[in-house]
Amino acid sequence: MSTVLMKNQAYDLDRLALKTNGISGQKLMGEAGKKIADFINSNFSDINSISIVVGKGNNGGDGFAAAIYLNKCGFSIAVFSIYSTQYFSNETSYYYKECLKENISVIFDSDPPSVYDFNSLVIDSMLGIGFKGELYENLKNWATWINRFSVVVSCDIPTGVCSDSGTVCTKAVNADYTIAMGFPKIGSLLEPGKSYSGTIRSVDIGFPNKINELNGQKWNVITDDLIRNILQPLKKNTHKYKQGKVLILAGSEGMTGAAYLATMGALRSGCGLTKTFAPKSLNIVYERKITEGMTVSCEDKGSGFFTNDNYNQIMDNIDWADSVLIGPGLGRNKDTVRLLHNLYVEIDKPMVVDADGFSPFYNDFSLLKKIKNDFVFTPHIGELSKLFDIDAEEFKMDMINIFEKMTSNMPGVLVAKNDSTIISDGINGYINSTGNPGLATAGTGDVLSGVIASLISQGYNSLESSIVSTFIHGLAADNQSNNISQRGLIASDLLIEIGKILSGYEL
Repeated sequence: MSTVLMKNQAYDLDRLALKTNGISGQKLMGEAGKKIADFINSNFSDINSISIVVGKGNNGGDGFAAAIYLNKCGFSIAVFSIYSTQYFSNETSYYYKECLKENISVIFDSDPPSVYDFNSLVIDSMLGIGFKGELYENLKNWATWINRFSVVVSCDIPTGVCSDSGTVCTKAVNADYTIAMGFPKIGSLLEPGKSYSGTIRSVDIGFPNKINELNGQKWNVITDDLIRNILQPLKKNTHKYKQGKVLILAGSEGMTGAAYLATMGALRSGCGLTKTFAPKSLNIVYERKITEGMTVSCEDKGSGFFTNDNYNQIMDNIDWADSVLIGPGLGRNKDTVRLLHNLYVEIDKPMVVDADGFSPFYNDFSLLKKIKNDFVFTPHIGELSKLFDIDAEEFKMDMINIFEKMTSNMPGVLVAKNDSTIISDGINGYINSTGNPGLATAGTGDVLSGVIASLISQGYNSLESSIVSTFIHGLAADNQSNNISQRGLIASDLLIEIGKILSGYEL
């Protein structure tokens, strides 16, 4: 697990450094410059000349400080300042003057040179974490100029990437490496900002250990180490009745595959038993596909979907289950939606709600407060926007801030499926580090919901189950995309791969 920061949290950490530890901004800036220089000297010692493009704020000061240390390492340094000295912050002004003392070339120009040797390394220190929106034209020109270099290193976050949302302006710096001061900024972990940040290297510049004192949700990247801390090997004396029982309400005419994928996702991730409910007219399809799980036929009078007449039969089986999965492929028939509404207020077992399972909440979000037990919601961004009545584009522009507001008053765990899946229980937030565009195909979400429900049935809490499932699901996609291709990936490819991945956590 690796901590990541929102913009305001990064500012708070700066203030705490001065207030509680007496560490000045000038000292932090000097350490930032040294760590940038150490990284370049360790990895690019064969490069002779280095260009540094600096802005007027603290990000620019980091660039000036880096110039001093790189100069001492023997590199030929050229610093390009976009602004005149009158606009420099106090700390930036200090390190600019230190550069002059070291006879480092500082060139003041609002426009980049038209002719230059780009077969070298450039440091982007124009703008820091305060940026959002669009760059001024001259900054766009500099960003374009920077992107022509063989190696691009950005300080803290690439210029043109919003540090909170990961949104990117029309001409942003496309870094090969981003040197994150203290901790990565969350925008570097969210697409498209993630693609513009390259390889992220976090460096310790002397911040105090005050993460728990920062305002807002605590955000982390899900890593393999975190998964290993959560998952436990199977007990030697376990059996199918102790290994977890999952009740699944999924599928309808034309979408029986959703029920199959959700069920197999649950079985491949270790639950002992599944009971998958099926409309009677489709039960033969369920039985042929779901050979390792049980099916329960529900009278549908040939309709191919569940109705409220199935309520008693479903509720009679709830006590059997350790977890309940509702939603994949159910369809949005009015009678099915009525059934779901009635089930949600009565089921007293941990639930995973996905896809068509959200239908009752679109018109009655207060229903959420009536759920009796722990639950996980797994919407994609479109469903999430509809649930909370927020424009999808607006949501993408300020994703994390909006997400925090959503989850602060929401019981349960929210798993927002996106380019980088986000998980939160309202207190702690997690960003998944696995997965690729190959997951943008029908049925992959059904597999994920099955895995989450399976882990809950095995005794893991909702947050733990969501973290582990999302990571393993994404890793399965990564592995299979290497074997097949991202374009060629289909949901069923994930099933065996999930089982293989879990073997690495059973030692």
